[in-house]
Amino acid sequence: MAIRLCVLGSGSKGNSVLVDNGKTRLLIDAGLGARDLKKRLNMAGVDLQDLDGILVTHEHIDHIRALETFSKTATVYAHNHTMQAILERGIELKLSQNFDSECFSIGSMDIETFRISHDAVYPLGYSISDNNSKITYATDMGYCSQEFLTKAQGSDIIMIESNHDLDMLLNGRYPAFLKRRIVSNVGHLSNYACAAAINELAQNGVRKFILSHLSEQNNLPELAYWTIIEYLKNKGANERDIKLYVAEQRQISCCIGCN
Repeated sequence: MAIRLCVLGSGSKGNSVLVDNGKTRLLIDAGLGARDLKKRLNMAGVDLQDLDGILVTHEHIDHIRALETFSKTATVYAHNHTMQAILERGIELKLSQNFDSECFSIGSMDIETFRISHDAVYPLGYSISDNNSKITYATDMGYCSQEFLTKAQGSDIIMIESNHDLDMLLNGRYPAFLKRRIVSNVGHLSNYACAAAINELAQNGVRKFILSHLSEQNNLPELAYWTIIEYLKNKGANERDIKLYVAEQRQISCCIGCN
């Protein structure tokens, strides 16, 4: 079976996605409350005991909230610097595995990491592959680096941040310092920046994208979706060949397969 993704929650209140190929089951991040995340995992047909590991992107609380509880059952994998930052928060991990290499394997899945630009200690994105398929996960990034664009090539599915509409953000209620943080190179990706990245990746053959980490204050699912569609049309792409999904904060997604 090819890799499938089920987004358990995506946004500033908590992030977690299930990666499953029938042999190996991983979570990327565990940022929802433990009870809520267990419930959503069960809704996706998976028990906590079924997980082969949890990959952590960075130490912000909306990505690690359930780690302490979940680490009693599933091994937490994090870069050395991120692991130290998690421990310094007073979070105790029973089962954990540090890594400092760019490539390693968990079960039947090969993991490749890449740096992203965010205001965390050592934030990472992940490309995950097996013999049949490949997915890439990249959220919480101030801009799309060439490293991300290169590592994401050949993916069947890319989960990419489409955090905010710039006009909504600039005209919204956030204080000036927070607006500056979000639009900075260590902040979050706008709909327009996301659209430009999707256009480039689509030209290299990627056909499925999941828009993620949408701001509830500075974005709308429909706005994110149509911003990307209109951008692709204006660039001459055949948007009908490209499948866009929008991840939600309050409910899990359908299972999105690489086939």
